[in-house]
Amino acid sequence: MRLAVPPVFSALPYPWIAATASRRIERQFLESVDDGDIAYLWPSVSLQTHIALHKRGVPIVLEGINTRMAAAKRVLDAAYDAFGAAPAHGITDARIREEEEKYQCASAIFAPSKGVEEALANSPLSHGILPSSYGTDLALAPPVRRPRRDQDGIVFVFCGFACIRKGMHHFLDAWSRLGGRHRLLLVGKIEPAIRDRYRDLLDSDRVEAVGFVNDVHAQLARADVFVIPSIEEGDPLVTYEAALHGLPILASRAGGGRMIDTPGVMESIDPADTDAFVDALASLAASVERRQHLGTAARNLVQGFGWSDVAARRAQTLQSVFAR
Repeated sequence: MRLAVPPVFSALPYPWIAATASRRIERQFLESVDDGDIAYLWPSVSLQTHIALHKRGVPIVLEGINTRMAAAKRVLDAAYDAFGAAPAHGITDARIREEEEKYQCASAIFAPSKGVEEALANSPLSHGILPSSYGTDLALAPPVRRPRRDQDGIVFVFCGFACIRKGMHHFLDAWSRLGGRHRLLLVGKIEPAIRDRYRDLLDSDRVEAVGFVNDVHAQLARADVFVIPSIEEGDPLVTYEAALHGLPILASRAGGGRMIDTPGVMESIDPADTDAFVDALASLAASVERRQHLGTAARNLVQGFGWSDVAARRAQTLQSVFAR
């Protein structure tokens, strides 16, 4: 690892030096790449650096942290339109054009979920999709616990930005119809459009919104069921973290990421189907045995997604692709 910015600047807020630091980082990166190297680039790297590497004949491997922006914009525009709000996802035509140009410079891209793979199917990188995943730190696993038999209700938890992209409007529509004395724990900031529409529900004693936290694991330890009804995602890390806690997971296809590819490891929902969403919440609330089964299945599966295992699989993938 090289420090691109002198240590004397490390105490400054990063936004103050971000532009200068990014230029220095990319310049040093370009100077350090040798013949035979593979350039591994994340989305924030400038188009100019992609072009420079491409002209030198350096193979570029990208990281598909979310779905292709051209596909995501269509999905999210439709979601905001159905909600009745102006799109706030931040994906512009200019950003899409830049991403497509980066694809044209690259040799391959890591796709951490089926959703990312499918979004790339007709892209300039359709020939170079490398199926992969994300993971978690297995050393942070808490002790195994048995599901609570709480006659006064259980705790459902959501972690992340509670926004339309994450399907929070669908979740709250379902939550408003769920009977019983169950509680919803929201960990993360709330999108203004969601806050405005569901203010009464969010301020009720049925919902606890703790805001942004540094220790997600402490919040997961309070819960009985993890819910992630995302509309668009890459491969959410928090789903792995919930599995590490042995929580039963109720997820959309996007929210379940790569782990949802394994049958029987989590409860799958279409978040827009409110009736089915309510039924799934009620079913998990009513069955200790079902929660135990799904929680154990998730915890067992996540043992194969430690960061060292993920890294080893990615290294093998690169070796097989670039040794041809």
